[in-house]
Amino acid sequence: MNWLRHRDSTVLDRVRNPAYTGDNRCLPCTGVNAVFAVALAGVVAWVGSPLLGAVALAASAAAIGLRGYLIPGTPTLTQRYLPSRAMAYFEHGPEQTAVDSHPESVDVTDGDRDNVLVENGVLVPCDGGADFCLTDAVRRAWTDAIDAIDADVDTALSESALVDAEPSEFVVDESAGDFAVSVDGAHAGRWPSREAFLADAAGAVALADELPGWHGLSSRTRGIALGELRLFLDRCPTCGGEPDFQHRTEETCCRTRTVTTMRCADCDASFVEVVGA
Repeated sequence: MNWLRHRDSTVLDRVRNPAYTGDNRCLPCTGVNAVFAVALAGVVAWVGSPLLGAVALAASAAAIGLRGYLIPGTPTLTQRYLPSRAMAYFEHGPEQTAVDSHPESVDVTDGDRDNVLVENGVLVPCDGGADFCLTDAVRRAWTDAIDAIDADVDTALSESALVDAEPSEFVVDESAGDFAVSVDGAHAGRWPSREAFLADAAGAVALADELPGWHGLSSRTRGIALGELRLFLDRCPTCGGEPDFQHRTEETCCRTRTVTTMRCADCDASFVEVVGA
């Protein structure tokens, strides 16, 4: 029996394509081929019989599982024709804003879609005019809020009103390497790190003082504004280090992309990660 198992394993190893399976599996390719496999099985079942359809589906699943794809040339076709947003969804999941204090979707009005920070004078053209800079008043208010919060999560949650609940109801989870907040088991917000959350909490305190209508904006709009504000952070809320931007190029199964990150080298805290096309 051992020789039989060894022979079966050898056959599978010969058929399996390690370039597109295991850790190297291309999720967009797998998704596209899975849709095609289901459609093919449906056609076979309709033309032939349900049994033949089931056989076709099983064979297609085996091919995708062992080879990584069913349609020849899928990696090239996916890279060429699948939209970047679709590939990003497979790679990272649904897009999330900096914070969403409501688990259900939030309607955003046309006014909310404007750039809140620019429209309200929080960001103004720099001296050269080619970029935007944070006003000195907001910078001071933000720094004062960071100092007042003093890296205390409970204080940050209660002072910032980022999540609409009592501090005793918050549950913080950092087990996945990021910083997630839930209330009564429902997702309330997620940040790339504790430091990013503290920066946003202090930013919310500062913007509430500077923008009279801040709390009237939707949670999604406030989250986007805080994510933009975070790009102008000049001091880590926990260790005092200076965050800086880094750029790297990543090769994935289906494309080459540029990743821009904002990190604090002193405490290895992540504040922003932007994936380009």
